[in-house]
Amino acid sequence: MRKLVIVSLGIAALVACGGSESAPEPVAEAPQKMEEAKPMEEAPAEEPAAAAEPVAAELSPEEAAKAQLELGKNVYETGGTGGVACQTCHMANGQGVPGAFPPLAGAGEAMGDCTTHAGYVIKGLTGEIEVLGQKYNGAMPAQGNLSDVEIAAVISYERTSWGNDYGACTAEQVAAAR
Repeated sequence: MRKLVIVSLGIAALVACGGSESAPEPVAEAPQKMEEAKPMEEAPAEEPAAAAEPVAAELSPEEAAKAQLELGKNVYETGGTGGVACQTCHMANGQGVPGAFPPLAGAGEAMGDCTTHAGYVIKGLTGEIEVLGQKYNGAMPAQGNLSDVEIAAVISYERTSWGNDYGACTAEQVAAAR
């Protein structure tokens, strides 16, 4: 069993599990004079932070491609604006986890074209697949909540990293997959 420390409203308690130890009594801070309770004001609703999307008209083609890959790497590593980080399963090096999660490095045929690859990200993927001669039967969560730009960026990053040379994808190709 594990030890759990709970700290709430100035009260700390230690719950000891395992062995023959008994849990100590909770220790409370000295009571303080309470003011008359007032309803809490709700914090203003904030919209989720948008992914950094440079204005393409302001960038050269080389700068736009570099910005797309930087955004893609961010989405891959962090999950972008509400997704699950791809590297959680496919690892930072794109090698996946043998027997559990397929690699992305060298897996161009399994990725398919840009629209197919985007569809995997948008809708998720379940059931048996074969990647580089090894069978996988797991589940990839749907990430359709990510923007077309984020998905295009992350699949472009996957398609051009770790020795892959399968080409970049566009937001229009992602939209076609929806």
